[in-house]
Amino acid sequence: MFKICLVILLLITSNASYALGKLGHQVVCQLAFNNLPIDKQQKVAQLLATLSKKDIEQINRYNYQKKGTVITYAKACTWADAIKKEPEYDQYKSWHYLNLPRSDSKVTASTCEENCISRAIEIHNRQLINSENNREKLEALMFLGHWLGDIHQPLHVSYADDYGGNRRAITIPQDKCNNLHWLWDSCLLVAKLAENKQVDKYLQLMSKLSNQWQSAPIQQWQSQNTLTWANESLTLIRTASFKYCKINEQGKCKKLSAKVIHLPKSYLIHYQPILEQRILQAAVRLNGLLATAL
Repeated sequence: MFKICLVILLLITSNASYALGKLGHQVVCQLAFNNLPIDKQQKVAQLLATLSKKDIEQINRYNYQKKGTVITYAKACTWADAIKKEPEYDQYKSWHYLNLPRSDSKVTASTCEENCISRAIEIHNRQLINSENNREKLEALMFLGHWLGDIHQPLHVSYADDYGGNRRAITIPQDKCNNLHWLWDSCLLVAKLAENKQVDKYLQLMSKLSNQWQSAPIQQWQSQNTLTWANESLTLIRTASFKYCKINEQGKCKKLSAKVIHLPKSYLIHYQPILEQRILQAAVRLNGLLATAL
């Protein structure tokens, strides 16, 4: 019991280390964990205590951490990216996103019936609830946290022909991200946080969203299903100001004609709070799934 309590303390207080692209996933999972009842936190800690030596090495290497660094739930939620090159997990590559035809304006139950983000959430949620195998439950716990982050990043629900915005070239003032997907994965989230370089970005975002948790419509967000979450993302990417596509008279989301989209600084100002809300929604919804499953 002492060992589990110690792990929980580390999970709650640990300052997660990240590369910028990992920040969103870590914040989603740590916020969800911090707001679980203590008995549910203990179950998370018990599962993380079964991580193999290889798992720990993969997660720490992916997060640029020293060998043997304690794995928090925040870091464990990056495992799904850390294993992408492992042949045994090759089948899960397409589970990180959902592709639609450009003519579709809504995600429905028939949009994807296998091998995509909406189905991944359902599968690993059931696995976490029903499996009696600790390894399966551990993988489900880590996958589920990652999937909740992915489905709330708008461009993970988009179009295959430009790799979800990875081929949508952009420029934006004072920023290094040169495609739209990269911007939404990392640069957008830290644009304002970077103004105070003396304070850790992870701690800034955790503090800000922890405060917002208190006034969030938690029951409403948790009562909605994966199709709602996916459609929230789809609605965002089809908005003209998102600068991803243009809706024609037939409702098709046509590619923008310009080879490079020059985004103004006002894009960051407008969309950063929206991305922060997506992170908070993901955390609240993950919290609800974990509270029920564990």
